Parts: sequence; C-alpha cells; structure tokens
Amino acid sequence: MNNSKISVRYAKALFQIATQNGCEDQVRDDMSNILTCINTMPDFKILLESPVLADDVKIETFKQMFGQNICPLTLDFFKLLVKNKRENYLKIICLNYSGYYNRNKNITKVLITSAVESSSELNNSIKDLVIKSNPGCKVELSTQIDNSIIGGVIINVDDKQYDASVKTQLSIFKDKLINNK
Repeated sequence: MNNSKISVRYAKALFQIATQNGCEDQVRDDMSNILTCINTMPDFKILLESPVLADDVKIETFKQMFGQNICPLTLDFFKLLVKNKRENYLKIICLNYSGYYNRNKNITKVLITSAVESSSELNNSIKDLVIKSNPGCKVELSTQIDNSIIGGVIINVDDKQYDASVKTQLSIFKDKLINNK
C-alpha cells in the first residue's frame, strides 16, 4: 500500500472520530505538538522508526513525553498505530490531520517569504486578497525571511505557490537568454 494512502486513511479516520467526540481542536493541538517533537527531537523519530523497540516501550515513552496534556483519543490512536506497525507514518498523519482540520474549519494557511521583513501593509493586503477570493475563510498568516531570494516575495496559499522573487525572475531571464542563442 502506498505510504500516502496509509497516512491519509489514518488521518481521515482520526479526524472523523475526533469530530464525533467534539475534540478535534485538542487533537489538532496534539498533532501539532507531536509534529514539533518529530521535527526537533531526532531521538523521538528514531523511537518511532525502530523495529527493535517493543511496542510497550514506545507507548510508555509516548505517555511520558506528552503526559496528561494529551487527549485520550490521541493516545489511543498512537496505541493503534503501534499495534498495526504504522507508527513510522505518524509525521505525515499529523500533516494530513492538519489539512482535514483546516478544510473543515475553512482555515487558509498563508506563508509569505521575503528577503527582508515584510511590512504589515503587505501582509494585510495579501490577507485581504485571500479573504476576497475565499469569502468567510480564516487566514493563518506567517512570514519568514530568506535572503537568498534577493528581493520580491514568494507567497504560499495552502498548497499553491506564487513566486515573484527576484531570484526566480533572474533564473527565467537566464533560461531565455541561453535558449535563444
């Protein structure tokens, strides 16, 4: 079975059960915390992917890491993943859960990448454009600085990217010069 199909099915099932139990917000927070741990703690990722660690060791470690702050549904879900030998898919499951949650709550994620800190006017203009194209949506806007793009901006709206960076424009110009010789 395809990895993406596995993760999508598990994430969808978790979202449906969380919604039925009215705890989709808490499970979203749990998924976000788990994802942060996977991305920042190499030992946690090794724990998840290790075929030699016993299932009860993985579950106990998970309980100790997240303690009382985790939703019981999330803990039960992790136990199910371990039982079915699917815990190595947890990262992509977390990402897919977030996608289901955002679509259900009509949340649009926007990331603005610029060479220097973007102005609040630019951020608000982009936010307004997104809301105008999708009335009623809630925009979660974040920014990052990447001086390698030289200038301009790259705007990611959910899974779409609009690249107006100087780096990309120079690359396009270079390709046109080379191909026209």
